[in-house]
Amino acid sequence: MPRTVEILQSYGVGDDLLRKGHRAYFFCNYNYDPATAGIKFSSKLQGINEPTAQHKCCILHHQGFIESLLLSGLLQAGVKVERACKPVKMALSEDESEFDNPKAYPVKLVLEHAAAAPGTPSTEAVRAKFVVGADGAHSWVRRTLDIAMEGDSTSRVWGAIDFTPLPSSTFPDWRNIATVNARDAGLMLIPREDGKVRLYIELGTEDALPRDARGRPDTSGLSPAALLDIARGVFKPYTLETRPEDVEWWTAYIVGQRVAARFAEKRRVFIVGDACHTHSPKGGQGMNVSISDGHNLAWKIAHVLKSWSPMSLLDTYEAERRPFAQELIAFDRWYAEGFSAKARAKLVADTADGAGVALPGPLEAFLSFSAITTGVGIHYAASAITSPTSSPEPGAAAPGPFALMPGKRVPPHALVRVADRRPLTLQDALPADGRARLLVFSGALTGADDAARMVSIERAVKALVDRVWKERFALVVVLARVGDATPYLDVPMGLREDWTSVLVDAVSPFSNESGGAYAALGVPASGQIVVKLEQYLHGWMI
Repeated sequence: MPRTVEILQSYGVGDDLLRKGHRAYFFCNYNYDPATAGIKFSSKLQGINEPTAQHKCCILHHQGFIESLLLSGLLQAGVKVERACKPVKMALSEDESEFDNPKAYPVKLVLEHAAAAPGTPSTEAVRAKFVVGADGAHSWVRRTLDIAMEGDSTSRVWGAIDFTPLPSSTFPDWRNIATVNARDAGLMLIPREDGKVRLYIELGTEDALPRDARGRPDTSGLSPAALLDIARGVFKPYTLETRPEDVEWWTAYIVGQRVAARFAEKRRVFIVGDACHTHSPKGGQGMNVSISDGHNLAWKIAHVLKSWSPMSLLDTYEAERRPFAQELIAFDRWYAEGFSAKARAKLVADTADGAGVALPGPLEAFLSFSAITTGVGIHYAASAITSPTSSPEPGAAAPGPFALMPGKRVPPHALVRVADRRPLTLQDALPADGRARLLVFSGALTGADDAARMVSIERAVKALVDRVWKERFALVVVLARVGDATPYLDVPMGLREDWTSVLVDAVSPFSNESGGAYAALGVPASGQIVVKLEQYLHGWMI
């Protein structure tokens, strides 16, 4: 999704995804046609319609590829991920004072390493300042902390399968995201890289499945061939052709829609991703939301470890991400109802005549929640790090979609870099290096009066940065306009940390979207200084 791509790009690892991932621009919908007893094309909609999304499409690649990008970035930073290792015991210190001391190691873990010889694992005890449980829906960390999952597990069983269809297959929208609702079943099609596709296939209710020894629904009787046979029935009158060797992966699962009662324990142990919220994978939210969880938490832990922020900063992780997870579950419930042919039929059957029942279409549900599903429209509430003020200008006009607003991501409006006149976006100037950014909207720089004002701004910024330590902040200057000559050196030294950090709101012949940034961002022509952390605006400075 667009926000995930922005995060990966801010880490410097997103280019490979953009180059190798499949780009899906449209969502298609096929519904059952009683006249033909098969499916029929119903609609095609633009998949990403958020105005501030940099990427107006879904970039699709398998999860292992995304993981390889992150691992590569870690290796370049000198960090090696240790495999074949799992925690088997965790204990928190009984000394409460340790939890408030950022230099303490109040968590003790026993780790079990897989040994070279079978049956002889080795263990080691380690102490940690922080522990992050990114260990999935059946999280060991969450269970060890006795954190309850709130919400109901639905009774729908779905299968997922990755394969490459043969050219003889006749379904016309293999390379678009598609929802397909037959009379008694439905599926969702996700195009992938290298001509592959993933299908999410509705299998019925768990009551129809046999039970295993633990009393759980038993899906062991399913197989790739069985899933493909069901899919062929859904696709009729179109055909699905593939070979057994072209099936890459498959699974079956029961949809659960739940949120953890809490995301943290004593500011030292945290859970992220599926460990703290579970939902159907059909909306493409699992990995995307998990990456955003980790991104939100990581910079906060880094600030505490560097003694840049107090331990209380860590409280904002749950305060920001848990309400979002609850919104995500609300979307997923509506989306699942709209997607499931059986659920839609039940909605009608539960009324006297079926009249007046609001049946959410899967595409409409997705687009209605696009601020959540794309990740670019999230709005965090006021907190210890986010100003409650939406605008520093009382009586200002209602903000547009690109307006700077505390608690929302800094929008990627097109700008021009002054030194080389290269077109780029405001997001491009905000890499995820752990530092906060002071965005200095300094107004015009076209004459002597403007130059004098810039000197005054330099003094104000220097006083601020010197007071809170320069290593924590980086400056980005955005001029309102400049003359024809390149005025980079006219910007005072204290405002131009390097040649890449001075931008201008100007029209570029190389970008159709440049110009008008001050107005779109809601910045007064006289200028303004704002502060952002991890690409989210957190407050107005002056």
